[in-house]
Amino acid sequence: MQLFDRLWHKVLNRPYRAVRTVDTGTGTPVVLLHGLGSSSEAWSNVITLLKEDHRVIAFDLIGFGDAPKPDWINYDVDDHARAVISAMGKANIKEPVILTGHSMGCLVAVRIARLRPDLIDRLVLYEMPLYADVPSLKRYTLLRKMYFRIFQLVLKRPDYSPENVHRVQKIASHMSGFELSEETWTPYVKSLKNTIIRQHTAEDMRQLRIPMDLIYGSLDMVILRGHVQTIFDLQVNAITTHMVRSRHKITPRASSVIANRIDENIKVPVKKKKISKKLAKLKLFDNNSKQAV
Repeated sequence: MQLFDRLWHKVLNRPYRAVRTVDTGTGTPVVLLHGLGSSSEAWSNVITLLKEDHRVIAFDLIGFGDAPKPDWINYDVDDHARAVISAMGKANIKEPVILTGHSMGCLVAVRIARLRPDLIDRLVLYEMPLYADVPSLKRYTLLRKMYFRIFQLVLKRPDYSPENVHRVQKIASHMSGFELSEETWTPYVKSLKNTIIRQHTAEDMRQLRIPMDLIYGSLDMVILRGHVQTIFDLQVNAITTHMVRSRHKITPRASSVIANRIDENIKVPVKKKKISKKLAKLKLFDNNSKQAV
């Protein structure tokens, strides 16, 4: 079996296939791609919000979750994109999809749209880690250097060990659905190096004419936040940006914002402001005074 696997994929250059772990509901198709070191389980809240009126499909990217985990491929953005395109071809999808990504899944989504724009209706991208082509402004170059120093801590220790896994998990404790094992360690390190660090996503975005919703977390310390068209000089009118109070996680509130950008009929709950006890007493007194009048 291993010999056939090598022959089919390595010699004949046939792509591996991402694994479809969720396929539920009917309606406009929505495809969900998780982030680095995660799995499709990270999308559970989004799936719940969408499944009544949409066909929701979530994939495990190669190297993670239930997907194949070959140790010899590069795990670059083309490896990931080709695996998803292959899986979409087997999913009997009848129309262009709303392709939605989180973190590294955004980079894969943009690459899929670049390679096969006929498959995509629009993109919804949450917490996209754009680091290449950063302008030479001090604010951005300092942040980029800081992020890359953190990444280098992982790449300097590419071999699996419980200590290395513990170190990475400590750094990534605020990320959504993050889980590492001996089996996923090599895909994680290679994906970090070849998909996230060695990226050309901004250039792909310049070539796209597909509508894109970019959503950023105001508390996220992993990505460069800001007006992406300005930062990366993207002359693309179809990009809109949004902000949600969240870290680098698909939180319940972030899930509502993501679902709303997919379907505007799904409302984002209004966060109630907390009122101090002292102010509450004053309001109560004021109301009672008005009633007495």
